[in-house]
Amino acid sequence: MLGKGGTATVIGMVPVGQRLEIDATQLLGGKRLQGSNMGSNRFRIDMPQYVDWYLSGRLKLDELVSATMPLDQINEGFAALAAATVARQLIRFD
Repeated sequence: MLGKGGTATVIGMVPVGQRLEIDATQLLGGKRLQGSNMGSNRFRIDMPQYVDWYLSGRLKLDELVSATMPLDQINEGFAALAAATVARQLIRFD
């Protein structure tokens, strides 16, 4: 599962009451299992920093966008996601 000293992070939303079962011996060797909520960021500290990095050109977000579309093309956008022809799309509210 993990290398010695490794960390596994459970991400994403899970249903209330969802149980997770692991073989406890898999945590031997200094391994860790942790959860993450909303990226575990420090919103008031991290978000202004991300904005500064983006505006200064140090955080390249535009390159991550596959396509943009108006809201009335959202069904086509979902179809493109399902067909795996795009990765990330933005909806324009013109």
